[in-house]
Formats: sequence, structure tokens, C-alpha cells
Amino acid sequence: MAKIKDLKIENIDKVKECFYNTQIWTKNELSLKTGISKTGITNILKILLEKQLISYIGEAHSTGGRKSKQYQINKDYCHIGKIILQRKKEIYNIKVQSVDLFNQSIYENQLISQVGSYQELVEMISTLLDNDHLINILCLSIPGICENGYISDCDFEKLRHIDLKEQFTQRYHKKIMIENDVNVAAIGLHHLLSIPHLALLYQPAVEYIGCGLIIAHHLYNGFSHFAGELRYLPFYDYQIQDEMLRNQPQELLRLQIETICCVVNPEMICLCSDVLNKEDMSTIQFHLPLQHIPKIHVLDSLDMYLDEGLYDIAINIQKEDNDVY
Repeated sequence: MAKIKDLKIENIDKVKECFYNTQIWTKNELSLKTGISKTGITNILKILLEKQLISYIGEAHSTGGRKSKQYQINKDYCHIGKIILQRKKEIYNIKVQSVDLFNQSIYENQLISQVGSYQELVEMISTLLDNDHLINILCLSIPGICENGYISDCDFEKLRHIDLKEQFTQRYHKKIMIENDVNVAAIGLHHLLSIPHLALLYQPAVEYIGCGLIIAHHLYNGFSHFAGELRYLPFYDYQIQDEMLRNQPQELLRLQIETICCVVNPEMICLCSDVLNKEDMSTIQFHLPLQHIPKIHVLDSLDMYLDEGLYDIAINIQKEDNDVY
């Protein structure tokens, strides 16, 4: 009996995976895609309709036979709360937004502060939840090092050494995901570009460079979520980095790019800088063998990729939800 139950759950997961890609599906298409019998698909569709995870949206155009019924994810089955923390010099920015399962905005707000406190973050999230009662997952992008929800270092100094995931889980009773901002943007880039080996380097005007690594289509965090923390490379201390950021930002970026090339050998490196313009970044002269220099793609900002990354993270968490079994 246990094996039969496991197979049923596995089949439901296959069908859920199809719907979370936000496509429109018919029973025959789902059967062909998943390898599940049409009878099995009919039973799973009944379960998902009863749970309101999917919606019947009409009939497909007839090709001469009986019209097929069409189904799609119910975009309001639940909503996603996105929280993006950004720091520009002495200004702290907290952006909150809720979206449906099609990534369409429901509510958004932001706070610009000179403090960047825990209490300000709590108040912004509470306001977000007050304005959208369908949110069941909160995804946070933070400019710092996060290990399983614990913030060991952060550009928001007042959030350092706080276990945000534990505190927010107890406070809000929602699913909580917290990730480094450059990692989030790297996930967003991968979602849009589908390049298997990708690195994203972000050079801020203050503090130190961040790097997100995608290896074989997966974010690489390392065993303690420390992967990509180029600021701690032993070749140059903080004093040297500060001086180079002021006087030789292009040379500093070149050294950091070449370090990544030697360690993980990505197919593409995407660059975003608050210090250098596009021309400065696209004309860096590398001291590497030509065949090992990756494609260089320069970004105007990380905003779009942060948004896409948080959505992709939330959808993947939602796919694993077992509330329909």
C-alpha cells in the first residue's frame, strides 16, 4: 500500500510541475508529457480542481473531434510575498511586493530609511500581509551572508547576528526563504537565460563585491553558504580593496573576474557595477588564455533579476508543497 501511495504522490507531483510552469494543458497533453495514463490524469485533475490548485478555463479549438477541456494553475491559489533589501551608501531601502502565481503584482510598497532596522523590516512585512491575505510564502533578498536564515553579515548592520527565518516563522506562520541578493539575481538570470554555468558579479559603490554562482543549472552556495564571498580572498585585504575601488575599480574587477574564471570556469559572467559604466566593464583586458575567457554580459541593474529570482525561488518551494495529498 505504501508503494501505491508513493506512486500516487509522484504522479501528482509530475502534474503539478506542469501547471506551475503556467502553461495551459489538456488531459491528453498532460498524459503525453508525464507518461501517466489518461485515467490517471483524470483522477489527478479531479483532486487538483477540488483543492482549487487549478482552474478549468474552457475548451480547446476543435480539430474535428470532441473538444478537449483546458486547465491552468489557479493564479490566486496562493500569493507570494517578495521583500528586497538594498543599500546605497547611507540609504537603506526596503521594498515589499505581493504577486500571484503568474508573477502579476497585487500590492507593493517601499521604505527609504537612514536606519535599516529590524523593526522597520517587521513593520513593512506586516503591512504587506495586511494588504494581501493570500500570501503563504515570504521570500527575502538580503545584501549579506545568510545560512539557513541566520544573518552572519549584512549591509543592514542592525540585522547582523539575527536568525531572521526562525523569528519570522514564529511571527508570521508562513513559509520563509531568505537568500543573499546576488544569489537571488543569479537565479533570476539563470531562469531567463538557461545557461548551465553562470556567474554574476555585483560591484557596489560601498562595501564589497558579491558573486552568485550557477553550476550545472543549480545555485552553488557551498557547505556554509559562503561561496562567492570574494571580499575574503586572501590576495588583498579590505584596505587594498577600498583603495582600488576608489582609484582602480576596473583593475579590481578584472582580478575578481579572473579568480572566478580560474576556480569555476563559467560559460558566462554577468557584471553589474555602481562604480563603472558599461564601456569600462566591456573593455576589461583579461590576462587569461583566450579560450578560457567567458562571455561577458553587462547589466544596467539587478532589479529585474532580483524580482525574477524571488519568483522562481517561491515557485520551486510551492511545487514541493504537499497540501494537495
